[in-house]
Amino acid sequence: MAEEEGVRSRIPNSIKGYLRETPFFCKVIELLFCIIATGLIVDPFNNRMQSNLNHAGVIYVALCGYIMINAILIFCYLLGEKLNKKTAIIFSGLGAIMCFTAGIILIHDWKNFQNNYISRYQDQYLEQMLSSGIFSILASIIFAIETFFTNKYE
Repeated sequence: MAEEEGVRSRIPNSIKGYLRETPFFCKVIELLFCIIATGLIVDPFNNRMQSNLNHAGVIYVALCGYIMINAILIFCYLLGEKLNKKTAIIFSGLGAIMCFTAGIILIHDWKNFQNNYISRYQDQYLEQMLSSGIFSILASIIFAIETFFTNKYE
């Protein structure tokens, strides 16, 4: 009987240990999603599928900025440094907002180009633009999940 109670008390502690490491795994997933989204958007932008340079600037700042930020935070974590809770929440929350904005802009531009008769035959670039928008929104969802776990378990 006493052994069962000991096992039950250890289970929540071990789960809490894994949940404390969740932000690190979220950072790795965010980094991968941002790299994929950036890789998908390069060809459409190089072939002048982005007529509004303000949109391109927001997209590149959101994705490339958080590639660099997440890479540095992952590297620091592997070296044993911990990030302050408030700073981590601000980085994650702002990353969620920026990646969501980039994804919405990409999907909006994809829809506008889809209705354009001149660019209608550039299906490969349109599909890459849509895929990049989807990966940006997925990254923003992971940022939001990381914000939740950082707030709750750190």
